Amino acid sequence: MRRTNPVLPLLLLTLALLATGLAGCKKETEGVFSEGQKNNPASPQAGSTTAPGQAAPPAGQSALPTAGMPPLGGMPAPAAAPVDPAKIPAVVARINGQDIKKEELLEGAVQMRQQLAQMQGVQAPPEAQFYKQVLDGIVARTLLQQEAKAQNVTVTEAEINQQVDGLRSRAPNPEAFKQALAANGLTEEKLRQQIRRDGAVQKLVQTKVLAGVTVSDQQAKDFYDKNQEKMKRPERLHLRQLVVEANEKAPAADRQQAKAKAEDFLKRAQKGEDMTKIAQGDAKVHAGEAWLARGQAPPLLENAAFALSKPNDLSPVIESPVGYHVLQLLERQASAVAPFDVVKGQITEFLKQRQSQEALAAHVQELKTKGKVETFL
Repeated sequence: MRRTNPVLPLLLLTLALLATGLAGCKKETEGVFSEGQKNNPASPQAGSTTAPGQAAPPAGQSALPTAGMPPLGGMPAPAAAPVDPAKIPAVVARINGQDIKKEELLEGAVQMRQQLAQMQGVQAPPEAQFYKQVLDGIVARTLLQQEAKAQNVTVTEAEINQQVDGLRSRAPNPEAFKQALAANGLTEEKLRQQIRRDGAVQKLVQTKVLAGVTVSDQQAKDFYDKNQEKMKRPERLHLRQLVVEANEKAPAADRQQAKAKAEDFLKRAQKGEDMTKIAQGDAKVHAGEAWLARGQAPPLLENAAFALSKPNDLSPVIESPVGYHVLQLLERQASAVAPFDVVKGQITEFLKQRQSQEALAAHVQELKTKGKVETFL
């Protein structure tokens, strides 16, 4: 997942995928569990409710559910020739009498291209199918805006300030915040306008469309029972590591000295000395413990770690670009199905995200059916 900054208004992207029926077309269990996670490989990314390849919602914003978004490769094949913006009509859609101008479509296309590039690492070609999908998102958003207005759902200035302040707090300094906005074609005033425009929709969706979305313990357990293959935790090792720091660009004499120190520490560890205590008092020697699954470390370290067979086994000194390592095996856990109690929370959140997405898609379709939607692309 590529993430360049937190200022990403996800509403347009979410609605475009929902409106075209693309969201949720992944396999049911794809993106729920990921092998090789740090600390607990059996669970999804800690604290995350987004599927792999997606950006988390920015601080201070509550993006609409996006779990299950497919990569761009899952979209229907676009037309071969790019669209000439000059040939796009001045009015691209009319929604219950409200015109959607060409400029809004072009701006939405730029934002969606940026978001897809940052979130999924792909470049959407400016072709007919892409513009139609962007327009579908604008149509869905406009229908929700009209509904929010009809129901007097609004966003207060205090709520706008809270969201802007939340985004600003994630930047290291004011200049970085401005640069992040500029990278997405925004100024602070334009950001505030977007929050004002889309915030009412967010509030409407959260309080009225998704209010009844719940997942029972039994639903989570049924999902767990039917997807045992997805619940497997890979084999992993509990390791203690000692590192003697020596940058690969350091003088050869310094690296040789560091290697000799690591070899001395290995001999002391082989005699039973605690590696954690060996590292004390030397600023260039570090020790610690971690769980390791395959794919989480450079091959040289991974191979040395998995060559250890029983508790307290020690590796030889391993050279890397950062220095010299000694590994000690503390515990080996075989691949196994994660207990339900361990993954229950992640399953529940995944199912809730999926139900929310389905509810939103159905609601947008209902608004289309009740209203009058004309598109001219």
